[in-house]
Amino acid sequence: MAPAEITADLIRDLLREQHPDLAAHPIELGARGWDNQVWRLGEDLAVRLPWATDAADELLRKEHTWVPALAPHLPLPVPVPQRLGEPSARFPHPWIVTTWVPGEPADRAPLTRGHPQPKPWPPS
Repeated sequence: MAPAEITADLIRDLLREQHPDLAAHPIELGARGWDNQVWRLGEDLAVRLPWATDAADELLRKEHTWVPALAPHLPLPVPVPQRLGEPSARFPHPWIVTTWVPGEPADRAPLTRGHPQPKPWPPS
């Protein structure tokens, strides 16, 4: 899949076409990953669009199906799918609206020391 030009205007157009009740929310870039872009949608939601992977269609559909059931059982908050966007003339792949999870992307957070590792037994 060739990378698509993803802009706030494109996202607003997709929302107007498929989820018009969300189209008036403010939109701002959250993060660009190696295969997805995440855009914040208002205070509580995010829009994630694939832009560089061939497996996006199947993966997003599985995520939309399974994550809502799994999320309450996970040890940390995760973005929970709320809506699924379908491919269209404007964007050729599924896309997803999820909850927004506040925080800082791991690649921008400082490294911290983890817990000390146990020493092997028997000692050498």
